[in-house]
Amino acid sequence: MRRRPPRNSRVRVRRVAIGADHGGFSLKAALIPLLQADGIEVADLGTHSAKPCDYPPIGCKVASAVAEGRFDRGILLCKSGIGIAIVANKVPGIRAAVCQDPFDAERSRRHNDANVLVMGAEKLTPAQAKRILRCWLATPFESGGRHERRVRQISTIERRLFRGQKSEDRGQKLKD
Repeated sequence: MRRRPPRNSRVRVRRVAIGADHGGFSLKAALIPLLQADGIEVADLGTHSAKPCDYPPIGCKVASAVAEGRFDRGILLCKSGIGIAIVANKVPGIRAAVCQDPFDAERSRRHNDANVLVMGAEKLTPAQAKRILRCWLATPFESGGRHERRVRQISTIERRLFRGQKSEDRGQKLKD
């Protein structure tokens, strides 16, 4: 079933951080012009070649940039989307959703207020990924009611767990 964002939505995403490992590199290159054509400022946080690389530092960089408020949203790509989503969701304040179709994209925004879109480059054609991205960018969060309550519950759990960490653990850099 094809999902379309609501016509009256007034979601305005101005700044997006995007990142991919080598598996998502070419799809990232196809999505950046689409974002720029929509007037969105894009920061490409890596990788900058198809040379094999590790996804955790890139996922963390994009998720941190969104969590710190430097970007409205983030986009992450790897071969399956799974590994880089796991990394992004370790960053407090991030709700990264792996989306395989516009239905996933619409629900991730409307029900979960996802702030990072994750896609698996081996599963999607560039045309499919563009449809997912357009839907995800245009869909507003359904504030109020059960969805907002659930997102608040997620944030409460996250704060409780994060508070339990030692301060030196929070700032620790990724080691090689």
